[in-house]
Amino acid sequence: QIDGIAPTFEKKPAIKQEDDGRVLYFECIIIAEPKPEVSWTHNGSLIIQKGRFKATLEKKGKGYHSIMQINDVNVEDAGKYKVIAKNELGESNASITLNFDDDEAPVPEDGAKPTFTEKPVIKQSDDCSKITFECRLVADPNPTIQWLHNGKGVKEDSRHKYSLQSDKHNQLASLSITDVCGEDSGEYKIVATNKHGDGYATINLNFDEDKPDVPDGKAPRFPKKPTIKQKGTTLILECLLEANPFPEITWFHGTKALSDGVRHKTKKADIGKDQYTLSLEISDPTTDDGGNYRCNAVNELGESNANIALNFQSGDDEDLSPVFVQKPRIIPREGSVTMECRVKSTTKLTTVWYKGSTLVKESTRIKSSLITESKEEYTVKLDIKNPSGDDGGDYKCVIKNESGELIANLKLNIEGTDKLGDPPTFVSKPTIISENNGKLIIFECKVKAKPKPEIFWYYETTRVRESTRIKQTMTEQQDVYVIRMEIHDPELKDSGVYRCNVKNAAGESNANLTLNIEFAPVIKEKPRIIRKERQQKIVIECNVESGGKPNFVWQRETTLVKEDSRHQIIVREENKGEYVIALEIDRPGANDKGMYTLIAKNSKGEVVSQAINVTIDDEEEEEELTSKKKGSKPKIIQKLRSETVESGETIELIARYQSSEKTRVIWYKDKRVITESRNYRIYTDDSTSRLTINNASEELSGEYSVEIINSFGKEESNAFLKVTKTQEEEEVLEEEEEKKKKVVKKKVEEEVEEKKKEEKKKEDEIKKKEETKKVEEEAKKTEETEIGKKKLSIKKKTEENKTETKKDEEIKDETKLEEKKKLSVKKKTEKNDELKDKNKVEERKESLKVEENNVAFKLDDPPKKRSIKKRESLVDKTNEVKDTEDKTE
Repeated sequence: QIDGIAPTFEKKPAIKQEDDGRVLYFECIIIAEPKPEVSWTHNGSLIIQKGRFKATLEKKGKGYHSIMQINDVNVEDAGKYKVIAKNELGESNASITLNFDDDEAPVPEDGAKPTFTEKPVIKQSDDCSKITFECRLVADPNPTIQWLHNGKGVKEDSRHKYSLQSDKHNQLASLSITDVCGEDSGEYKIVATNKHGDGYATINLNFDEDKPDVPDGKAPRFPKKPTIKQKGTTLILECLLEANPFPEITWFHGTKALSDGVRHKTKKADIGKDQYTLSLEISDPTTDDGGNYRCNAVNELGESNANIALNFQSGDDEDLSPVFVQKPRIIPREGSVTMECRVKSTTKLTTVWYKGSTLVKESTRIKSSLITESKEEYTVKLDIKNPSGDDGGDYKCVIKNESGELIANLKLNIEGTDKLGDPPTFVSKPTIISENNGKLIIFECKVKAKPKPEIFWYYETTRVRESTRIKQTMTEQQDVYVIRMEIHDPELKDSGVYRCNVKNAAGESNANLTLNIEFAPVIKEKPRIIRKERQQKIVIECNVESGGKPNFVWQRETTLVKEDSRHQIIVREENKGEYVIALEIDRPGANDKGMYTLIAKNSKGEVVSQAINVTIDDEEEEEELTSKKKGSKPKIIQKLRSETVESGETIELIARYQSSEKTRVIWYKDKRVITESRNYRIYTDDSTSRLTINNASEELSGEYSVEIINSFGKEESNAFLKVTKTQEEEEVLEEEEEKKKKVVKKKVEEEVEEKKKEEKKKEDEIKKKEETKKVEEEAKKTEETEIGKKKLSIKKKTEENKTETKKDEEIKDETKLEEKKKLSVKKKTEKNDELKDKNKVEERKESLKVEENNVAFKLDDPPKKRSIKKRESLVDKTNEVKDTEDKTE
């Protein structure tokens, strides 16, 4: 057993377009191991990788990214595409269908093989004696047509008529059969062939009671290109619609749905069996009304759209295309590079950048901008930050306004030099010149460019090539190229929008010119009565050719027919300059009998048609009203049965019934009408109706019902269809579910992990806050402790100071005490001294007394004088002793 995975499609094919739809990509994702081999088919044929087709297969995650690229897309590329992937373990395929929504899909310049763009339809006359098969296809050159009936060629004869109507590359092929009988039933096949290849389409014709069974009802379809006309200050956008029943109509401007109002009005006119004219009227239009319009039609059988581009440029009044003011350049800067174009435009610009054929998307590194420098000058930029080698390559800037476009080519080699030359620039307004009384029309443009440019002319979207009537030239006059296109003997079909495309290696430029051809109206055929319903309606039609829409008037005998509740005039443009003018008369009476003529006139002249006689006959109608039909509503004899099938199988639901007259059968799924498609096929005869469901899928599960209807009533039968998955699909589904579960599980785990991270983050934040708080508290405590310590220190110092003060006081006291002691000692000393002095005094006194006594003793002896002196001396000494005592005291 081999380990690995058989190919499965994780992503089914999808379509992506670039470069204005000129490049298409089919993409899908394939899961496989080992690497698968991948091939692509188109309408069953293997696509060879060369030329316009390129396939790639790249590893992407656990799978592979498969791409089929188609360049220069054209109408031949429409159809069914299938991608097949296989490896040693198995094989798988997936399909996708490419359709073009309108008849303006691009056609290759050298032509296109026949490609059928719509499913064939059957039309029949009111009396069922004539049927017509119609098929629409695209082919260039015009194809040859061959019709086959049950595999045998149908030859043109008195009963079978071929027809092929061509409008450029659009073709309408038809086969008409008169005197239809039962032998004409069966499969019809149309084969269209030209030099590029062939194409085919098939349709079945069934009979009911010897009459062709043409299904009632039509899906909406716009058989003609919409037109734009002007009436006074009102613009009218007009579409021709075929549908039954009448669909729901919605008009869009861009993506915005429009509704009736002051400036917008929608109208509908019935112009024939299942045919209508739809119109949108825009009052007092401005440039803001320009753009793309879409008419959307939806009924129970399908949906269709008609697209109209509205601009206001024509003739001499059109604006110039944008022009370069200076040469596009690359400006290198530190850390970035800028690609720059300076242009001039009189109207609003849009810009798109491409690298190669890939649209450049903006990102954080890449930015595009449009800068208004002045009223009519702009700078277009593309800035690339931190450019690398991968950013190098060929760049293209497409610059558009309402009149045309410019394309600038720049080659980025990171160093930022551009040596391609000068892109084409129109130096004057393109002109249209009429000569030889209108027999020669000349388109002229003047361009500057280096190197010499290539010139391509286009009419609408089709390349215009030289012929016996058309001549194209380019001459160089100094540094200006004069480009001319001449149309000799112009016809009405030549009117329209032309585009002159000028390009060289440095860039590209376009200019639009509108050619209007006017001539007096022409009526080549007699008016005809195309519809006559007794006592109900008469419709008269007349074809008119005119350069520019003329005014129309119907006349009965000599009286003008005025529009009222019973008379309505309807105008539709079948082709450019070809009009069909219809007069509808409701409930015709005797006053409506007579000869009718049509008068058409424009600024170039007037024309009157031949007369047609209108008669009124009521006899057959009266017989029908007096006769009474007998019969009953249909009876279903085999009802639908509910079924259960596996995906991919084919199932058939069958209803058998009886009816006394022709019936109409309608199939429904979940109450919605079923139309034939790749999944549904409906086969109905006189008594049986079968609904075949191909390639059943779960989406096709539901309630199915069938209605059998005749003029007396209807009968209905219901059944349920259940489509189950195959074992392989179940396994794939289980794998996908497992993958989804893994993805969900991974997502949940990621979410849980993310929540954990968030919770942890919150916890960390809380923890951090707590730590911060703790640190703050500790700091506060530390601060408080420091303050306490400081206070304690201050207190201690204060106490120490007090102690020191006390000690000082004690010392002072001691000093005082010492001083007291000293004073006391001193006093004692002094007392002692005093005592000593006293003692001395006493001793002296004693001594004096002794002396006194001695003196007295002596005085008693002569001589007398000498004793007196001695006496005076003692008295003096005695006084000194007294003074000394006094001092001592």
